[in-house]
This record gives sequence, C-alpha cells and structure tokens, in this order.
Amino acid sequence: MSAGQRDGTQTGGTGFLTVSVRAWLLRAAIGAVAVTLLWIGGFLWFLAAMPEDAPRVDLKADAIVVLTGGSRRVPVAVSLLLDGRARALLVTGVNDIVGPPAFRAAMSESGISVDPQLMACCIALGYGAHDTIGNAEEAAAWMKSGGYRSMILVTSTYHMARSAMEFHAAMPEIEIHEYPVRPAAPGLTDWWTSPDSRLLMFSEFVKYQAAWLRVTARRLMPG
Repeated sequence: MSAGQRDGTQTGGTGFLTVSVRAWLLRAAIGAVAVTLLWIGGFLWFLAAMPEDAPRVDLKADAIVVLTGGSRRVPVAVSLLLDGRARALLVTGVNDIVGPPAFRAAMSESGISVDPQLMACCIALGYGAHDTIGNAEEAAAWMKSGGYRSMILVTSTYHMARSAMEFHAAMPEIEIHEYPVRPAAPGLTDWWTSPDSRLLMFSEFVKYQAAWLRVTARRLMPG
C-alpha cells in the first residue's frame, strides 16, 4: 500500500470520527436544550399551580395538622381550631425547647389566646419531625392514634404541593383538605424581585421534583 493510500485511509478515518463526534455533540446539545425546556416548563407549571391564600370558609375536618417553618402557619392553624373547624390540632416539627407554656406565649404574641385547658385537650406538639417526610410520618401516626379520618393541612403556599404529596403518600386513606397560607416574609409575594425569594422558589421546585420521583418510584415498585 502506497503512502498516499495510507494517508487517504487515515484521512478518511479521521473524517468519519469527526462526523461521529459532531453528531454526538449535536444530539447532546438537543438533549440538553430539551431537558432545559422541560425544566423551565415544569417550574412555570409549579408556579401557576401554587394555591392562593383563599380556602373555603366552610372547611371542616376531624383534625388540623400544621407544619412549622413559616411565621403565619401556626397562628392560622390555631385560629382554625378556635373557630371550630376541627376537634384537635397537631403542630408537627416543633423545636425540642418549646413546651406548652412557651407555645401559649408565642401565640399570645400573635394576638391569639390559648388557655391551658385547650392546650391540654386539643393541641398536640410533635417533636419527631425534621423535614417534610418526617412531618407526614408524624402526622400519620397521630391521625391513626386519634382515630381521625380527615384533616385540614396547613402550610405555606409554596410548600403545599410537596407537603400534600408526602401526606397523601403517608396516609392514602385520610381525606386531606389543603389550607395554604401566604407567607408574611417580604419578597415572597413578588418572589421574582428578591434573590433570596427566587432561590427559595427554585429550591422548593427541586425538592418537589425529588419528592415526586421518590413517591412515584415507591408506587411502581412491586410489593
């Protein structure tokens, strides 16, 4: 074989590899764009589906469960209990140092009076949860022990989708009514104007995606 033939063969091989690499890069770029568009579309859907702070005024259930984390969540839940919307309230995710007296004092600072009798009979403080999955598990055990069949779930508007998903997965037999609370923190209403609020929304969407994948995988697993 002549040097020219050898050169031609090598050139042809290099050209083939170049075409293959270009094709792979093109497919990778198209895939990356598609994934990005899907993510953006999912985020826009997440924002559009975010509930408003205007639940039904006639909403009632056996019990109320509120997740700690937002300044307005617990006062709203206690107000619902005082309004006779349910017979009992679970506050899940309470700090270990917060006992009934400290809880009553915190409610008093929010303009809500909780007498010791109401605290003793109808308000349970849950200390075992450290994340939303833990909240759902703690609430499921409490609902079962109390024989409750329906609940009003109270949490922030941006947190409701993931919370409801976790709660439905933990207790599919329970009727869950969502009661979203608009956060009081500045910037969360117009979240796109605040870097911290944008980060919070992006972070919550990523957590929602992870929760959806985990819950869906669990449902699809045999047994």
